[in-house]
Amino acid sequence: MWFNRLLQSFRFALEGLKYTWVSQRNMRIHFLTALGVLLLSLYFPLNKWEVLLLFLCILLVLVAELFNTAVEAVVDMVTEGFHPLAKVAKDVAAGAVFLSAGVAVVVGVSIFYPYLDVGSLQSFEHSPYPPNISLAALIAINFFLTLSLKGFFHNRQMPDWEPSMTTSLATCVAVSLVLISGHLLITLLVLLMTVLLLGTRFRMKTRKRPVVFGALLGIVVALIGFQLM
Repeated sequence: MWFNRLLQSFRFALEGLKYTWVSQRNMRIHFLTALGVLLLSLYFPLNKWEVLLLFLCILLVLVAELFNTAVEAVVDMVTEGFHPLAKVAKDVAAGAVFLSAGVAVVVGVSIFYPYLDVGSLQSFEHSPYPPNISLAALIAINFFLTLSLKGFFHNRQMPDWEPSMTTSLATCVAVSLVLISGHLLITLLVLLMTVLLLGTRFRMKTRKRPVVFGALLGIVVALIGFQLM
């Protein structure tokens, strides 16, 4: 009897995985991305610990998405209309997926980057600031600093001073690319894309100050961060 119950628990678990795959587009994206990463791990001569680390990151993202789906199902079951606490539950669960996916991207890029043989990437090695893991740390610092400031001003009911996360990350990445490349054409293209993004954000946002504050924050973090590298 215990063996039948064990098989039934496995069947229920597979049903949960199948439901998440069928109903959640993000889970399908995670699965396909994981498949691509695993195929790359077969192509490149990764060592055992690098492969194990990739497996852990893939598992982290998939488990976070499963919990996110479970939270959404429970929230939809207990409330039919809009409720602020229901929104909080769903947003927090989605935030867990976002953070786990961000960590997975950083780990994946860090593992595969040394095996890439691309001339455009290798040319960065001769720049004053060659790309390394410190760049990922800088972007993470910018993310958490921006999030902390958003929470700080939100608690003080000062929404006009909450920096825009999108513009903060975009300008931090843009300045980092300019400093890493040291190339005039790349600098002009990056600046053009940043100006277009800021212009779009200005048109979409009724409050302009968060966009400006976010852009300035990203620039300052990038400049200070590269000076410390």
